[in-house]
Amino acid sequence: LSYRVVDSNFMEFEDLFRPVDTVRFDASVLIGTMRFVDVSDQGDFLITDDVSKALHVFTASGNHVRTFTAEQCNPEDSGWLLSARFLEGGGMIATTSSGIYAFNADGSCEKRLLDLPTNRASFCEWRGSAYFLEPKLPTPKIYAYSVESGIIRDYDLRKPQFPGVTTVNMGRIGRQIACFDHGIFYRYPESSDGEPLWPGNTPVIHRPTFFRPPQRDVMETENMSAYIDDLRELSREATYSSGLFDLDETHRLVTFESSRAGVPLNIVNTEIQTSVSTVTDLRFILAKHGCLYVLGDHEPLPSGEVGNRMLELWRFSPFEAPNDEVTE
Repeated sequence: LSYRVVDSNFMEFEDLFRPVDTVRFDASVLIGTMRFVDVSDQGDFLITDDVSKALHVFTASGNHVRTFTAEQCNPEDSGWLLSARFLEGGGMIATTSSGIYAFNADGSCEKRLLDLPTNRASFCEWRGSAYFLEPKLPTPKIYAYSVESGIIRDYDLRKPQFPGVTTVNMGRIGRQIACFDHGIFYRYPESSDGEPLWPGNTPVIHRPTFFRPPQRDVMETENMSAYIDDLRELSREATYSSGLFDLDETHRLVTFESSRAGVPLNIVNTEIQTSVSTVTDLRFILAKHGCLYVLGDHEPLPSGEVGNRMLELWRFSPFEAPNDEVTE
C-alpha cells in the first residue's frame, strides 16, 4: 500500500493553545488518582480513580453526579480500571485488566461484554458501535461491537513492521484508537501518525520533523534484564508514538514519548491534509471538543485542606500551514 507522506511544520505551543477555564471537582467526593478522563457531548466528565477503583461522573461545572464500580457487573473483578467512555445514547463502557462492562446512564450495570477479548483498553464509538483495538499478533484486529448485538464484525489490520515493539509499547492507556465522523484511526508505536482503518486509494501519513523512524525491532532473548536494556536503547535510537486523540472532528492529535524538552505533539487537519508539530511540558490527560484537559494542582479549600486535582482547559486555535509532501 502506497502512502502519501506529509512533513509537518513546527509551531510554538502558545500559538496553538491558550488557557480558557479551570474545572474544580466537588471536594466531598475524593478522587484518589485521576487516570483516565472522558467528556460527553454535554460536557459531563467520566473519571477513573486508580485508588478506589471507582468511576465518577461529574457535571461540566464539577458537581458530583454518581460513583459506581466494575464490581456492580462482576463482583469477582478485582482488576485495575483502565479506561471508560461515554456512549452516544447516554450509557458508558468501562474496561479493567480483567473485564469489559457496559453501564446504563444512571450508573447501573447493563451487561458484561464476555464475547470480547479482555484487557482491551483502547476503544471509541462510531455510528452507534464501539470499536475495540486488539493489537496482539499474529493478526492485529479491530472489533466492531454493539452492546445489544455483540460483535458485529472484525477487521484485520496491517501487521506492524516491528512486532516486538508493538507488543510491549502500549503507550497511553486507552489512547490507541480514535473515531471521527469521516472514519476510524489506530496507532502503532512505529508510525508517525494514526493509520486509517479504511485507507482508501492513497492514504496520507503526516510526519513531524523530529520523528526518527525505527530501524529495528527489540532483540529476542530470555534474559529479561537484557531485554529491558534493549528497549531503552531503542527509545534512544528512534521516535515512538504514544497516543492518538480526536482533538475535534477535523483534527487528530498524536503524542510521542516525552523527552527533556517535554511531550512532542503532531496535529493533523484531516480535511485539507496539513499538519503542525509542537512540544509542551503540560501534563494533559485528554484532548477532545477542541480542548486539551490538563492536570492541575489540588484545589485549596477554605478549611485549609486540599481537594481534588483541578483540570485546566486549553483551547485549540486551528492553524494554517503549508506542508511538504513525499511519496513512499
